[in-house]
Amino acid sequence: MDYRTLLAAVLGVGLGAVLIAAPEAIVRAHTVGRVPGDRGGEYGADSESDDRIRRLVQVVGAALILAGLYFGAVAAGVA
Repeated sequence: MDYRTLLAAVLGVGLGAVLIAAPEAIVRAHTVGRVPGDRGGEYGADSESDDRIRRLVQVVGAALILAGLYFGAVAAGVA
């Protein structure tokens, strides 16, 4: 059994699950420190990220889970 392939499978499934479960946290972490384009709004109010961006993060998470499952099957000798 190749442990690097097994580790890639575990990391792919784990990271994919995080991306699917908490896409808003991923988007917020990615945009920390960037100045917003529009300065309107109340002080301390957080702007909501676009639904398309959150959906994109979830799609990338699903792709990582699929890749992790593939690597797991290769490590187990199934595929």
